[in-house]
Amino acid sequence: MPPTLSIDRVAVVLFALNNPGHFGCARPRGNRLEKPGMAYVSAQCRRRLVLPGNSGRATTMRSVEQPGSNPVPQVDPDVAAAWGARLWGPGAGRSTAYIADSLLVTAEPDELAGLLEKIAAISKELGIGIEPVTLGIRMRMQDPPVQLHPVTNAVKLYGDPEIVDAVQLLLRVRRAGITQVSLDHLLVAAPYYAGVPYYAGVPYYAGVPYYAGVGAPVTTYGTPGMGGRSPVAVVLHDPAAHRRRLERPPVVVVPDTGLEEHPWFTDETMATAEVRVDGQLLGRHGTVSGSSTPEPPRNPLDGSLLPYAGHGTFIAGLIRQLCPEARILGIPVMTDDGVVSESCLLATLQSLQARQVSALGGGEQDQLIDVLSLSLGYYHEAPDDALADGPLGLLLENFGRLGVLVVAAAGNNATTSPMFPAGFAEGPVEVGRLPLVGVGAQNPDGTVAYFSNAGPWVSCHRMGAALVSTMPVGCGGDRQMMASLDHEGHHRGTIDPDGFSGGFGVWSGTSFAAPVLAGALAAHLSDDDGPSFLQSSVDRGWKALAAELGWKRP
Repeated sequence: MPPTLSIDRVAVVLFALNNPGHFGCARPRGNRLEKPGMAYVSAQCRRRLVLPGNSGRATTMRSVEQPGSNPVPQVDPDVAAAWGARLWGPGAGRSTAYIADSLLVTAEPDELAGLLEKIAAISKELGIGIEPVTLGIRMRMQDPPVQLHPVTNAVKLYGDPEIVDAVQLLLRVRRAGITQVSLDHLLVAAPYYAGVPYYAGVPYYAGVPYYAGVGAPVTTYGTPGMGGRSPVAVVLHDPAAHRRRLERPPVVVVPDTGLEEHPWFTDETMATAEVRVDGQLLGRHGTVSGSSTPEPPRNPLDGSLLPYAGHGTFIAGLIRQLCPEARILGIPVMTDDGVVSESCLLATLQSLQARQVSALGGGEQDQLIDVLSLSLGYYHEAPDDALADGPLGLLLENFGRLGVLVVAAAGNNATTSPMFPAGFAEGPVEVGRLPLVGVGAQNPDGTVAYFSNAGPWVSCHRMGAALVSTMPVGCGGDRQMMASLDHEGHHRGTIDPDGFSGGFGVWSGTSFAAPVLAGALAAHLSDDDGPSFLQSSVDRGWKALAAELGWKRP
């Protein structure tokens, strides 16, 4: 059994220091961390984690996870350092990754100023300064169409790096009775990547989001030929070439790595990465407050494909196959490292919420959203309380009330611990709100994929292993074909294992099961091409859920 962490023995491990290839280990002094919130790295603790209260014994990463406990994430050191990411484990294996210098505050506008004053007073006692950050675009309406949860803002922490730690401030704030504050979690995308053992040497085909503790059978999905990312030839034409011409095509939003160059997506009226709200470009390349993301440094000696290269484009291709009529908005919220903070994601989603509210109020049908497909997530430090302090969950409930179907990937860690936002799924519970759907993955034969997370929060399963879809034509790494030569004017060779110039690939993960469902729901919506005002949007959404999942409206 792994050691138990208590609140008064906070273990905060910095994922990334200046020692690539090693995992940060906290150095205990007795039963206390020498520097709470900081981490110590040594050559002896590679891939090992020392937890306080464990008499200095090192616990290997693979032994940390138990059924129902949160997987311990492995994040590329440079990526984690760029985000300022740390690991907190408050007890019973409930570790979570968070941003060390940021907290989230969810409150009504007339309550926010008072809350910030209280937080500032508490942070001052710790020697920490705070600065409020607006997340997303706010488009106020006098009469919103439905009652919505309040928006979320971020609070940036600043001061001595050895003192600044969001967990320490959060605990103090909670003790003061302030419940509207939560961690700014680190989310990772959810395709499957094998961890140890690697299927090949250098460059390896592993990394984010592999979570230690998953057994060897699961790692087969990371191998090309067994469902791992690899090129494949497709001879079918773009399904959209023969699409039906609808009065208003269903709109599917995919906040991910973005939509990149591919012959299927040349028509920007049907698929685009450039999405604007109130004139501002959304995503990591835009100007929306709170949406910018760091660009981690790259190793100039390693030309491997980043672990999520093509992720958003692959998702878009699945939606296109299932609903050629759908308009796809592939918003880039993360780099090909597949990591984004909760606050950055909220900045984009809250902007989309503002767009939806404005469109419903003004009758702007071309601005409405129908389906939101999320292929990313995090593990909460206190999953039983996640609904109480989960700003992302509250926002997704708002989307359901605004007539948007939300689907989320269940995660690939073969655990019963819920990965959020899929963990927020609770089925049909409210007549005026479309419920979030958590989606697990199936193998080609219909069995549940070995890597797919499990639990009552997994609403359904869809194909998610060894799927074929679109890849950016410019996507390629430095792995070489095994043999090549020129003969009589022809270049001959074996398959380039990471060359996707043909535009298609095979991949696996609940990341792709979610858009399979999203595409199917969009197809049902396209069969009901009627007016899209609020009540009819909610009604159409329930009809789609009934047709696809058999869910009855409560």
